[in-house]
Amino acid sequence: MSRSLVALSLAVSCLALGGCKKEDPKTPEYWQSSLEGARRPDDRVRVIESMRTSGNVNEQFLPFLHARLSSERKPEVKAAVARALGDLHHPTSLEPLTAALDPGAADVPAQQVNKAVVGALGRIGDARAVPSLVPLLRSKDNYTRIEAIQVLGALKATPAVDSLIQLATDEAAEPFLNKKAIEALGQIGDPRAVPALMRTLTKERRGVSFYVESSFALYQLGAPAAEALLPVLDGKDAELLLWAKAQGVNPASYPMKAAQVLGDLREKRAVPSLVKQLSFTHSDPQIQALVRMQAADALGRMRAPEAVKPLTALVAEPDPTVRDAYVRALTLVGSRDAIPALEKAAGSGDWYAREVAVKGIALIGDAREQPVLAKLAAAEPARTAADCNATGEEGCEDPAALGKKRADQLLGYGAVLEAVQACTGNAGCWSQRIPKADAVLLQRAALEVGRAGSAEQGPALAARLTERDTEVRATVIQSVDWLTDAPGAAKKLREAALPALRKQLEDEKGNSNFVRVNEDLRRLLVKLERA
Repeated sequence: MSRSLVALSLAVSCLALGGCKKEDPKTPEYWQSSLEGARRPDDRVRVIESMRTSGNVNEQFLPFLHARLSSERKPEVKAAVARALGDLHHPTSLEPLTAALDPGAADVPAQQVNKAVVGALGRIGDARAVPSLVPLLRSKDNYTRIEAIQVLGALKATPAVDSLIQLATDEAAEPFLNKKAIEALGQIGDPRAVPALMRTLTKERRGVSFYVESSFALYQLGAPAAEALLPVLDGKDAELLLWAKAQGVNPASYPMKAAQVLGDLREKRAVPSLVKQLSFTHSDPQIQALVRMQAADALGRMRAPEAVKPLTALVAEPDPTVRDAYVRALTLVGSRDAIPALEKAAGSGDWYAREVAVKGIALIGDAREQPVLAKLAAAEPARTAADCNATGEEGCEDPAALGKKRADQLLGYGAVLEAVQACTGNAGCWSQRIPKADAVLLQRAALEVGRAGSAEQGPALAARLTERDTEVRATVIQSVDWLTDAPGAAKKLREAALPALRKQLEDEKGNSNFVRVNEDLRRLLVKLERA
């Protein structure tokens, strides 16, 4: 609220109250006098809100506000006072605020006081509030419960873990409350939460999945989660398998989702089991593909050389989406051993599958592959014509023009191979190309810098985390994540990227275009915050 509006609000309040004393609005006495003259509760609320927006409130106001919180009987006014104390977030407010809580509040006004008080305690951030907040997890008001859950998570309140586990798995609670409790358990990071999170990882209720929140919480827990997930990946957690069977959970769900989290954690002990999953079979082709794709993704994140040979055997997959998962894993590992298989795959499947393989060559190969691109481009018009005859897809009104356009696209990947020739073994050269690089060149530069572990180039790479192309952004995120392993790099990246990263996640919250890729961004944020 602007100062003019504050003045107008005060003037209206003064007229309604029959006039205000000519005191200094920078003093608590001025506002105390205004409150004492306000007869109706809504007038007192307006006075407090005007005080909050006046810019005058400071620590001198604390005794007055504490006394008012204790003496006020009208819940809407009490809530306004609590919000004012939250603005000051001073430790001395802890006792009067906790005294104002009513865990058994049954009516809406009293529940609104609880919510305001919990919010104020959250802004203070004092762990001594935890014993007073835990009982509110059983509040009859869901808004109060959500506020308490979020504050307890932010405070990393281990005394709340048992209650939060109960809430996270409560079948009678609203799914939104379950999700919030799962998120808080991840923030707290207590290993006691692992068994519950292992169940919510695959749990669905009322058509709502808890996978996103559970996988992120397990990532936050780190090592204890990895210990629990390793036997799950091998199907050796008998108790969990029995529970899954009783719940009607598809047995394939656990190895697939365990692979995701172990890949995020870069748990090297999982590599042999993940390699085995690349040959996973199932009567449902879709389930089979999903398990293999998730294993491939995890192995790629870990840059596991053991995965190259089995992955090259899979890149002939005709489905472009499935092929893309295998090719992406190979580009993350970065081994030239994949080139022959990619070259062969580039001549098979539809256009989209072919291009995926060519892009893989551009992200792994070097100048030696220029003739390969020329050969593929020369063959593309005929292949496009054959596609048009078979499918009549979009653009086939003029097959010759479409074939030429596609051939030019394939030749365009040669610019990336030219950059490889100029920058081989020189992370600084790649870094110089990062600011103005187009999509594929940026991916190659990011992979080169990330695999080289070049901490000096980290800030330049982190500046491209805002990429709108989600595939490119995912590659940049992964490469920055790799860089955090280099000595001193995490600290440098934290200083360079953390504030902007937090703002980006906040600004893009709710943007459906970035929901999936920003899960990786959130994990990177956690890693940098812990650096």
